[in-house]
Amino acid sequence: GQAARITVQDLFLRYRSLGGMTGTAATSAGELRRIYKTPVVQVPTNRPPKRKRLPDIVCPDMMTKFDAVVREVQEVHDKGRPVLIGTRSIDKSNILAKMLREHGMAVQVLNAYEVEREAEIVARAGERGQITVATNMAGRGTDVKLQDDVREIGGMMVICTELHDAARIDRQLIGRCGRQGDPGSYRQYLGMDDEI
Repeated sequence: GQAARITVQDLFLRYRSLGGMTGTAATSAGELRRIYKTPVVQVPTNRPPKRKRLPDIVCPDMMTKFDAVVREVQEVHDKGRPVLIGTRSIDKSNILAKMLREHGMAVQVLNAYEVEREAEIVARAGERGQITVATNMAGRGTDVKLQDDVREIGGMMVICTELHDAARIDRQLIGRCGRQGDPGSYRQYLGMDDEI
């Protein structure tokens, strides 16, 4: 016979009361109101945010962009700050990890192949000198704990290598740094040949 099918939206709309909490709902308020008929209320952060946005960098193509990313990672790594780099695909995360390793940097890769170790890799991403390359979906919603001496040197740096179709996913990646009043910074890299 025919299997019954239901969308996630339809399922949620069958509940009399609906609520949730996320750090990235503000930019999706219109969508949440339209689909789920729920208002979005902004709650102030527990501690004042200290996350710094650095100027975007636009490159002609992917390889020029990855070369620029490698140079920046090297600079930040030399200071001892941990770096988390977000990519849009497993292929790109592997290319970038290979380039960083060729420059003598030790890299942890976090993607769909590393799901069992995801929590462990993300938990260690805030350690001094740690470099983590992740697909944008990996590690979201996880608190990256900084070592005390990392706070003193500026916290974690997040590098976004490509914009996602949904701004929320970019914001989830950016949200790995500067948590709970910790210092941190992030930069968006763009290539003229990016999918978006």
